[in-house]
Amino acid sequence: MFSFMYWTIPVAIIFVLVFLMIAGMTIWGHFSPPHRRKGFVGFVTDRSERLYIALITFALIMVVSFGIAGTNPWVFTAIGAAVGAVILKWG
Repeated sequence: MFSFMYWTIPVAIIFVLVFLMIAGMTIWGHFSPPHRRKGFVGFVTDRSERLYIALITFALIMVVSFGIAGTNPWVFTAIGAAVGAVILKWG
């Protein structure tokens, strides 16, 4: 079923973590409905939309890191995680 993709441990971990985040947000939304608010991103969002924006931003930061020769991907992983956390908290 998933033979079209070369699966490595880091790729599998990322897919599992994204799945767990989405499942967790679904359960959290069931027990505590989200409230929409305007943060620094400039438009009204709820927590699930901020999660999506944070995931896309993290992916873009990682793509930029692949384009810069000789960089340590762990540094960009930490930067992406920090930016994502800021978006989730105050975005």
